[in-house]
Amino acid sequence: MPSRLGPIFGTAVGIADILLNRGRGPSGNDARFSLNKFKAKLNDSNINGLWQPSRFVVRILPREGTSSYVRKNIENLSFLCNSAALPGIQIITSDHRRQNMGTFDRRPFGAMVTDIPLTFFVDQRGMVQSLFNNWTNSIINYSYANGEHGKENGRGLFEVGYREEYLCDVDIYCLDVKQENILRYHLYEAFPMQVGDVTAAWAEGDSFGVLPVQFTFRTYDVQSEAVGTESSESNSIPAAKIDKVDKTKPSLGTTKGGTASTGIGGRPITLPT
Repeated sequence: MPSRLGPIFGTAVGIADILLNRGRGPSGNDARFSLNKFKAKLNDSNINGLWQPSRFVVRILPREGTSSYVRKNIENLSFLCNSAALPGIQIITSDHRRQNMGTFDRRPFGAMVTDIPLTFFVDQRGMVQSLFNNWTNSIINYSYANGEHGKENGRGLFEVGYREEYLCDVDIYCLDVKQENILRYHLYEAFPMQVGDVTAAWAEGDSFGVLPVQFTFRTYDVQSEAVGTESSESNSIPAAKIDKVDKTKPSLGTTKGGTASTGIGGRPITLPT
């Protein structure tokens, strides 16, 4: 019986040492785990606390070839975007066996990005559904309004459009507690691949309708933006070639020089040059 209580007693003492911040040193600074050190590290200037997923802004930048209806109403999606996913990447590998014997190791030969879901609140005028219906119709004409052999905007039924007519770039800004951007995900050659269903139910009187949309894209860059003073320099991860701000594209707020407001609190953010 005493032999069984020994490990249990030792575990209990170890947990108590962690909770009470006791360690080998008299002040607990030499402990294997110090809660004070953990909190100090999180508040370090290199980390500056943990990011909250609710602090984000999505900005969709359509190409000049997209329809005028999409370009006219696309800015509203920045304020109606309910949720987003930050993209990831998968390195594609093949099995390789050295000298044709022994264990396998993997060698990379390509990369594949993951599609991202965006959800948007549905407005009472139906602008969100009309926008994505117009946008997806420019990708492939699935409208049967003109019949089997009719044409919509010069294209027959189920005819695929040109890429210049539906491609866009997407920016996802991650903001800190001061509503200043800390990271920017820039997605190249994106377009809506799937527009989901909208749930309608009598029991949903206390909620709002949302439209899920799946976006696919070719590749992306992650840009570390300057926070604080406007003179701070931004570091790219990795060094990415970012186009200068096009004043013809819709912005989140006011634009002046190399800065712009997020449209949420009006705080300035530094745009890449």
